[in-house]
Amino acid sequence: MALATEPCSSTALAVTLPECVFTRTGSSIDPRNDVWEWTDGPFHARIDFGRYDSGFRTLVPFLKQTLVPFLKRHSSGYLLCLNNGFCSFAIMTGRGLEGVITPQHISNYLAHLPVDRRWRVSTLSVLLRKWLQLGLPGVDAKCETYLLERRIPGGKRGEPVRTRDPVRGPLSEDEYTALHSAVNAAYGRGELPLWTLLLTRLLLASGGRISQYASLKICDFDSASAVLNLPQAKTREQHMRTSFLAFDISPQTARLMSDYIVSLREMDHDDQSPLFPASLIMPVGPRKNIRSVDDLFYGHCLPRQLSSWFVQLVAEVAPPTARLDFAPLPVAPKRFRYTFGTRMAEEGASRVLIANRLGHSDLQHVEVYVAASPKVVENIDRAMGTMLAPLAQAFQGRVVEDEEHSTHKGAPGSRIIDFRVSSAPVGSCAGKGGGCAFNKPVACYTCFRFEPWLDAPHEKVLQRLQSEREKWSADERMAAVNDEPIQAVVEVVALCAQIWQQRAGASVEATS
Repeated sequence: MALATEPCSSTALAVTLPECVFTRTGSSIDPRNDVWEWTDGPFHARIDFGRYDSGFRTLVPFLKQTLVPFLKRHSSGYLLCLNNGFCSFAIMTGRGLEGVITPQHISNYLAHLPVDRRWRVSTLSVLLRKWLQLGLPGVDAKCETYLLERRIPGGKRGEPVRTRDPVRGPLSEDEYTALHSAVNAAYGRGELPLWTLLLTRLLLASGGRISQYASLKICDFDSASAVLNLPQAKTREQHMRTSFLAFDISPQTARLMSDYIVSLREMDHDDQSPLFPASLIMPVGPRKNIRSVDDLFYGHCLPRQLSSWFVQLVAEVAPPTARLDFAPLPVAPKRFRYTFGTRMAEEGASRVLIANRLGHSDLQHVEVYVAASPKVVENIDRAMGTMLAPLAQAFQGRVVEDEEHSTHKGAPGSRIIDFRVSSAPVGSCAGKGGGCAFNKPVACYTCFRFEPWLDAPHEKVLQRLQSEREKWSADERMAAVNDEPIQAVVEVVALCAQIWQQRAGASVEATS
């Protein structure tokens, strides 16, 4: 049954819309409704045509007819972008429309847009030209000539990466290290749930889009080989779980992943359950579930929900950054992706390899990562590093008097010794070293479970680490591998010296 629409002008015109249209991913929509709502892989899309008023209300049937071909062949994100572009145009044009969109309306819209938003006219152009191709009323035919004859600026692709934007761009080397340490320590103190720690590590390890992590299922992680099969986005496939890209996961993260999956199974989740289920990520659960139990993405978080909760939790423990006058480091999933691509470029990876790892189908999107000189990047990171070091707090544990004052008081596995510098212990492990695969004692100094002893050879450990760094002086990236532990040892040495100084001062006061 077709629905006749209102006439757009004095000439009675009727546009018929079908009762049902299937999206590219198989969802069905009745385009005659004022609200279109559907699922697209892990996404939930919604368009409310009731928001259009004034002169644009009479154009809604023709707008719907124009959007139907995009609905059938393109992603929900692209369709929402087209509608949002038209909605922006409608809001700014307001009541100045009398039935037909003219070149003057477009010109006025372009003139009122800020310079960094004029790319929106490009989106509007795609929609209006399709509108005219379909022979629908409501758009003056001269609009096509107007749009074709003018060079409409596009958005500046990769600007946050190119400019090393401190809010939206890639993390500096010291920000990367400080954030990694801060999240680890916060988890150890019970301030962050395990899923947040894991998502942080996976973002750093594979640089995917948040929608890819929202699409993960338990079966995508192979604990035997420590390989994560990450679903690929923007492949023009039917849905995001059609193709995958394998990433090796570090032994430490793999062990945490295995423990996390065991806990999910104890909550009755199986191999086909989401790795980051909405029931776990969202304390009160989703307000509305529009998926059936046989939907491939049933129980999955929406990407924006996963992103929102992740940012909210990690922002609370974010370390300070010198690039923003020591304000907390801004956290966003996209920054991890930019960081991943930037680090690959700095390490000399080819454009093809970067494109492959980031899931791009061509090379045009990766040029921005190799555009900046690695030497410039190196200088920026070094300059920022000297400023950030005092606030980095690489040492996350607590100094104790001796073994007797440690958590486990000499229990097997708790004593930490670096035989390369001394047979005397440097401290204790509050976790008794259980299941730890980190490089002892170097990694211990940055671990929240480490309890360095007050009278221990920490200076000798520092001398050894600094000596090893000098051996790699020709390779800055390799030389920087132990920079965080070195900073942590420096902090421990300083804390011990401070304690001894305070005691000496107290002793002098007591005898005077």
